[in-house]
Amino acid sequence: MKGINIITSVICLMFLNLYYITADDTHPNIPINANDVKPPRFKNSQKPIYPIAAKRAHKEGKVILLATIDEKGMAKDIKALTQLGFGFEEASIEALQKSTFYPATREGKPVSFLVKIPYEFKLEDILPDMVLIPAGEFQMGSSDGSLDEKPIHAVYLDAYYIDRFEVTNGQYKQFVDANPQWQKDQILSEYHDGYYLADWFGNDFPAGKEEYPVVYVSWYAAMAYAKWAGKRLPTEAEWEKAARGGLVGNKYPWGNTIDATKANYFDGTDKDITQVGTYPANKYGLYDMVGNVREWCLDSYEENYYVNSPPANPIAGVSNLDEVLNNFITLKNNRVLRGGSWLSSAQSSRIAKRNWRKPTDTNPNVGFRCVKSANK
Repeated sequence: MKGINIITSVICLMFLNLYYITADDTHPNIPINANDVKPPRFKNSQKPIYPIAAKRAHKEGKVILLATIDEKGMAKDIKALTQLGFGFEEASIEALQKSTFYPATREGKPVSFLVKIPYEFKLEDILPDMVLIPAGEFQMGSSDGSLDEKPIHAVYLDAYYIDRFEVTNGQYKQFVDANPQWQKDQILSEYHDGYYLADWFGNDFPAGKEEYPVVYVSWYAAMAYAKWAGKRLPTEAEWEKAARGGLVGNKYPWGNTIDATKANYFDGTDKDITQVGTYPANKYGLYDMVGNVREWCLDSYEENYYVNSPPANPIAGVSNLDEVLNNFITLKNNRVLRGGSWLSSAQSSRIAKRNWRKPTDTNPNVGFRCVKSANK
């Protein structure tokens, strides 16, 4: 996973001359000023830790620090010239204190030098393979589908991140390599139906299928993977809001008419599972939200849940997320599947379509993707 996108440079101040030195540039082309002073440059640049308060508030910004780089290449007398708050200045000062420099020199001898150092904080690369779904309300359900899709109702969700792609064979192999108890020949029988990773050969996925969705995984296995990855499965409401991509009332992420060029569903032709990202993304930048593989959700399946579901952050079967996350191994009730698959008809590939399976079930058209709460 990539790190936080924090852009760092050094602006050297002397006789009104400005010099920019990027943190990754060990041999910059730096001009020497009239007094033959060569400005300092980074030797070891420490990246700031993105402040938790700023992440929770979805804040970005640029901090400017003023400091003296002494003859030993250490930053002294550090002052913040900005007042962004949310811990940005403190994080930047701490990073600068841990950084080292090649000191400025005059006639080959180290000298102290006054610098300005900006640290730019951007949220976009904190979770590069996930998409932030903003907090807010959306319309969930359908008026022209099955009874369990009714009624259409308003649901408020806190902000969360969701995987851009379905979890792949390559990613899942990393999990089973690190957790042997979830390998094909080691998993306990109570956590699957006998067909767990049926298309794998021992502990290896099919040749050439590293970037294909992992299938034949039970709900228990998907939950275990998500926990290992520092994530979780989406609630049914989180899944539907993400699938809609900000559009209201549509049957599919692009409109109300099925389109074989936009989703991998069963249209009567010879179909099979495809590599993730083969079809166009929805308006949120998410791929295969309908078609390719159905996806496990966190909720238990309740046919009439929409009639009296909570208006904010609903999850069927429990009163809060921790009840599921801390006890998933012991749960036995049916779990929700969403999204249609390469074996699903156009009707079954609609965004609002609800499906369910036993948590032990594994199938050639069932996989999953993960989410992460934005306030944690």
